[in-house]
Amino acid sequence: MGWHATARPARRAAYPAGFHLHERHRPQDRAETTAIPTPPTPRAARWVPRATLAVGLLATGVSTALTWRAAEMRDRLTFLHATEIELRTVEDQFRTYAALLRGGAGLFAANGDSVTLAEFRAYVGRIEFQSLYPGFLGIGFTPTMPASERERFAARAEALGVAGFHVRPPTDNPMISPVLFAEPPNPRNQAAIGYDVMSDPVRRDMVERARDTGLPAASARIQLVQEIDANKQAGFLVAMPVYAGGAVPAGVGERRRRFLGFVFGAFRANDLFNSIVAARAEEDAAFAIYDGAPSEATLLHRSARATGAVAGRLTREATLDLGGRTWTVLFEQRLSPRRASALSEVWLVGVGGLLATALLGFAAFRQRRTQDEIRRLNASLEARVEERTRDLREAADRLRQAGEERARMEEVLRQSQKMEAVGQLTGGLAHDFNNLLAGISGALELIETRIGQGRSKDVAKYIAAAQGASKRAAALTHRLLAFSRRQTLAPKAIDANRLVDGMLDLIQRTVGPGIDVRHKGADDLWPALVDPSQLENALLNLCINARDAMPDGGRIVIETYNRWIDGRQAEALDMPEGQYLSLCVSDTGTGMPPEVVARAFDPFFTTKPIGAGTGLGLSMIYGFAKQSGGQVRITSEVGAGTAVCLSLPRHRGEADADGPAPERRPMACADAGETVLVVDDEPTVRMLVTDVLSDLGYTAVEAADGAGGLRVLQSDARIDLLVTDVGLPGGMNGRQMADAARVGRPDLKVLFITGFAEAAVLGDGRLDAGMAVLTKPFAVDALAARIREMIAT
Repeated sequence: MGWHATARPARRAAYPAGFHLHERHRPQDRAETTAIPTPPTPRAARWVPRATLAVGLLATGVSTALTWRAAEMRDRLTFLHATEIELRTVEDQFRTYAALLRGGAGLFAANGDSVTLAEFRAYVGRIEFQSLYPGFLGIGFTPTMPASERERFAARAEALGVAGFHVRPPTDNPMISPVLFAEPPNPRNQAAIGYDVMSDPVRRDMVERARDTGLPAASARIQLVQEIDANKQAGFLVAMPVYAGGAVPAGVGERRRRFLGFVFGAFRANDLFNSIVAARAEEDAAFAIYDGAPSEATLLHRSARATGAVAGRLTREATLDLGGRTWTVLFEQRLSPRRASALSEVWLVGVGGLLATALLGFAAFRQRRTQDEIRRLNASLEARVEERTRDLREAADRLRQAGEERARMEEVLRQSQKMEAVGQLTGGLAHDFNNLLAGISGALELIETRIGQGRSKDVAKYIAAAQGASKRAAALTHRLLAFSRRQTLAPKAIDANRLVDGMLDLIQRTVGPGIDVRHKGADDLWPALVDPSQLENALLNLCINARDAMPDGGRIVIETYNRWIDGRQAEALDMPEGQYLSLCVSDTGTGMPPEVVARAFDPFFTTKPIGAGTGLGLSMIYGFAKQSGGQVRITSEVGAGTAVCLSLPRHRGEADADGPAPERRPMACADAGETVLVVDDEPTVRMLVTDVLSDLGYTAVEAADGAGGLRVLQSDARIDLLVTDVGLPGGMNGRQMADAARVGRPDLKVLFITGFAEAAVLGDGRLDAGMAVLTKPFAVDALAARIREMIAT
C-alpha cells in the first residue's frame, strides 16, 4: 500500500511501444543509468510500512464488525420478507376464493331457485375447482326460507336432483338455511347436505353479516359438518350472499327482503394453509393463525417444524381483516440449514484481513528497498516519454486536421445535394408554369386579335381557355403550398365515414366501371379536426393514382379505423404518440419497387409519362397530413398492390353536422358612402380589387405600401374595411399596419389577402375579432361576398 502504487501505472502507460523494464540491462544504457544520481528517499517513506500495518489491522477489525452487522441485517430482512410473502399470499388467496364464490352467486341470482344439481355440478366442473383451488374442501349453495317451508322444500330439492334430502337438526328458529348443494360429490361434502346452517349461532352470525352487508363473510373457527372421520381439523366457512335480481340492494331492509340464500366455501385450515403458503417462506418464518386473540381455542393453523431448522430470536405479530373477521398471525424466525451461517463469513473476513495486512506490511518493507531503483528508472525514461508524447501530439494534430477537412467536404456535398433538389423542384415548377402561361398569354393575344378583327363571337372560347389555365396554375400553387405546409386550412371536426360515403359516387365515376370501389368503415370511428375539402382532394388523388396503377381493372378499398400510436411506433413514424384516425386507400395494382416508394413524396417526381401528371399529388398529400398534425405512409409490393395510409390526430368532441351546400347568389352592392382601403404592392391586384369595388358601388382608396396605408388610416377619412396584402415593402407588413391602425380605430375590420398562410397573420393559428383571410388567387364573386359579409356584420 505504498505511495508509489498509483505512480507506476501512469508511467508505464506512456512507455514507447516495445519498451520493457529489462531494457536497462543493455550495454548502451548502463552508462546513462549510472550517471543519473539517485534522489534521496523522503523522510515520510520510512513510516509507510508501520502505517500500512496499522491501517490493515484497523480495516480488518472494522470489516469483521460490519460483516457481523450485515449478517444480522440480512437475517432480519429475510424474516420480514418471508412474513410479508405469507401475509400477502393469504390475503390474495382469500380474494381469489371470494371471486370464485361471487361467480357462483351470479349463477343463482340469474336463475333463482331453478338451478339444478346437474347445472351446479357442471359449473363447478368448468372452473376446474379441485386442480386450480387447492385447500378448498367444498363449494355449495344454501337457500334461506321460513321454517314452515321445511317439508315442501324437501320435495323441491328432490326435483332439483338431490335425492333423500331432509333438513336437520330440528330447530325453533323462524328461518332455516339447509345446505342444498355441496360439491365436489365426496363423502365429506355429502355429509353436509340438509344441514341447517341457522341452527348454529356461529354460522348464523356469518349468514346475517353476509346478508346485511352484501359482502363475503367468514365464520369464526368451527368444526365443519364434513369432518366425519378421525382426522379432524379446525375449519371455517365463507358465505357470499345471493339477492333476487343479482345486484346488492341499497338499504339493509331491502337486502333482507330480497335475500335468497348464499353460496359458501368450506375450508379445512391445515389443508388450506399448507397448500397456499410457499414452503420456502416457511423455512425462514414459521407462523400460527388465530381467529381473534391467540389461544388454543382460536387456533386455526400452525406451521410444521422443518427438518433441521432451529428457532431464531425474531418474532412478529400481524392482523388480517378477512370477511369481517380479524385473524391474528404470530411469526417466529427459523434459521434454515439451507442458508449459510454468518460465522464462516466473519471468520473469513477476520483471518483473511490479518493475512492481507501481513502481506501488505511485507510488501511495504520490500518496496522501500526498490524505491531508489524505480526513481533511477523513471529519471532515465522522462526524456523518452517526452519524445513519444511529442510524436503522439503531432499525430493527433494531423488526425484532427484530416477530420476537419472531411467535415468540410461532407458539408460541401450536402450543400450540392440541396442545390440539386432545389434545381429539380424549380425545373419542374418552371416546366408546368411555362405550359400554363403559354396557354394564358396565347389566349389573351388571340382575344386581342379577334377584338381587333371584330370577331367577338370567338372571344368567349379564348377567355374560357385562359381562365382554365389560370385555375390550373392556382391548383399547382396550392399543391406547392400544401407540400411546404404553408397553405391556408379551414379545419372542421369531421366524420371520415360520412365524408367517404358522400364521395363514393364521384370516385366511382372518376375511376370508371372497370374498378370495384369498396368502403370499410369502423363503427366507432373517432372524429378528426381537418380541412374537409383538402381531405376530399387527397382522397380523390389517391383513388386516381390507384386507378392509374390498374390499367386492366381491379379493386380499390377505402378503409377507416382508430389507431393508437405508442412511443416506439411514434419514433419510427416520425410523429407524436397518441390517438389517430387512419384513412387507408389500397389497390390491387402493379405496386412500386422500394426505390420508387422512397421518392414517392418528392415534388415533381412521377413515374407517369411526360404530360400525364405534375408529380405533386403525393407531395401535396404529404404536406397536408403534416400541416394537420398527422403523417402519411406508403406500403407497396411489386405485383401485389399499394396501400397509402393517412393518420390524422383524434378530435376530442363530436363531428360537425354537414350543412347545406352554399347557393351562388349575385354579388351584393355597397350602401351609400361605404369606403374600402386597398393596400397591395402589386399594381395589377390593386387595380382588379378597386375595379370590383367600384363596380359594386364602394368608394375605393388605394395605397402601395404599409406606410401609405397607415397614413390614410390615421386620418379622419371614413374607412369601413381594410383590404391588405400581408407581405408589403417598406419594413411594415399588413398585420403590423392593421394592429397600428386599430390603436386609433379599435373597431376596424380587416380582410387579409395572401398567397399562403403567413405566420405574421395567423400567429398561433387564430385571428382577432373582425379579421379574416382570403387566399390568392380568388374568384371575384368570392371577394365581393366576403367584403359585403364583413362590412355588414
